[in-house]
Amino acid sequence: MNAIAASTAACDVRHEALRIDGERIRRDATIDVRNPYDGTLVGTVPKATLD
Repeated sequence: MNAIAASTAACDVRHEALRIDGERIRRDATIDVRNPYDGTLVGTVPKATLD
């Protein structure tokens, strides 16, 4: 495992909020963000809609 993969594996999963006009907005629907090197989950981002 290289240094980048090792540091990513040691990190906690981040859960980001949507930012609209400077305000952080949480959504129930999310999209998983995975490390392209090994497929581990590194975070989630809100699934934005037109609503």
